[in-house]
Amino acid sequence: MGLTMIKVRPGYERSVYASLQKRPEVVDIYSLFGEYNFFLIMKAEGRSRFDQILREIEDEQVIGTGPVLLTAESDLMDMPSAASEYAATVG
Repeated sequence: MGLTMIKVRPGYERSVYASLQKRPEVVDIYSLFGEYNFFLIMKAEGRSRFDQILREIEDEQVIGTGPVLLTAESDLMDMPSAASEYAATVG
């Protein structure tokens, strides 16, 4: 599993989001506010494949990517989601 952030040109957020959803390596996408537009959870074999995926993603609309953090899938699945943490605090 790999985690990274990407920054897109203003006005292209929706088209890039739709394009990322179609990629089989992208497990989940979260919209962000701030320097980066999206946080990606990806699944691939090895660091070189993650680097290749990011090169494929980068085009005229994607103007930057953050570093890739690699993690074991089991580590990622053990992380509580923001939604469940929020529900626990309000509910």
